[in-house]
Amino acid sequence: MYDVKKTISEILANKEITNVSFTGCGGSLACFYAPYYYITRESKKLSTNYGNANEFSHDTPANVGENSIVVCASRRGNTPQTVEAAKKAKELGATVIALQLEEGTPLEEVADYTIQFKDTGANGALYEESKSAYALAIAYEAVHQLEGNDAAYEAMVNAMAKMNEIVPAAKVAVVPEAVKFSVDYNKDDIIYTMGTGTAWAAAQQQTICIFMEMQWINSSVIHCDEFFNGPFEITEKDTAYLLLKSTGKTRAVDERAIAFLNKFNAHTTIIDGFDYGMQELGEVSAYFDHSFYSEILGVYNNLLADRRQHPLSWRKYMWKFNY
Repeated sequence: MYDVKKTISEILANKEITNVSFTGCGGSLACFYAPYYYITRESKKLSTNYGNANEFSHDTPANVGENSIVVCASRRGNTPQTVEAAKKAKELGATVIALQLEEGTPLEEVADYTIQFKDTGANGALYEESKSAYALAIAYEAVHQLEGNDAAYEAMVNAMAKMNEIVPAAKVAVVPEAVKFSVDYNKDDIIYTMGTGTAWAAAQQQTICIFMEMQWINSSVIHCDEFFNGPFEITEKDTAYLLLKSTGKTRAVDERAIAFLNKFNAHTTIIDGFDYGMQELGEVSAYFDHSFYSEILGVYNNLLADRRQHPLSWRKYMWKFNY
């Protein structure tokens, strides 16, 4: 397992860090929302950015420079836009940490540090070895080593260890509901996803990477409070919704949307992490919502793909030609 604590210590021993930024594309961007969210809520000293890699290269935030750590992720380590973002960060003097699954990639040639993550459950890999987990560890190690927030840090470290047990158990426990979802939603042409906090990022990832990319289903992600600032007008009894309920402070925001949907809609699926052990993480659970929901949605997605007879590997455009 990669030692994130040691890497952050080494970086801080050699330079002053005032900014930690996260950039990537698609699912490798979505996984960064939680560490970005953590820093904005827990740090009083660090600035942070979260954004698309191509945009980062073309319109780089002014606070990125020699006092920055820029974290980039690419599953195959060869996403051109992410490689260019890493190069841009290096040009500005930032220290670059790369997250990737493969080895011997263009991204690691640019990065100062490379973390090889694993897919949870693959060959016995723990949650702690996943891309989302390493990204979150970078955030809480940086904040702790710079500011000494002992209570929050201890809670995060303990929660990370508990997720090694919660995630695999939840993947088994959700099977009945995931089967029901595949039956109830396999004919829908449009499915809206909803969430708040870091669960919003899991909803966004589900929209763009699964429903749209892998299942060719029209979809859009909606923040549960922004729902009431326009989107709720499209609600009919049979409008398809998937809501990922926050386990943190924004839970009440979700409950407002749920109350409306219970009144006017009959086609909403709500997944609540509290039903699958997330309450064990205590006050820091919300920082793990993105990765928790992304992990268990894998069960839902495989069953939906089987029911629709549309493999998750099918593509019309992606990787078919240069774009």
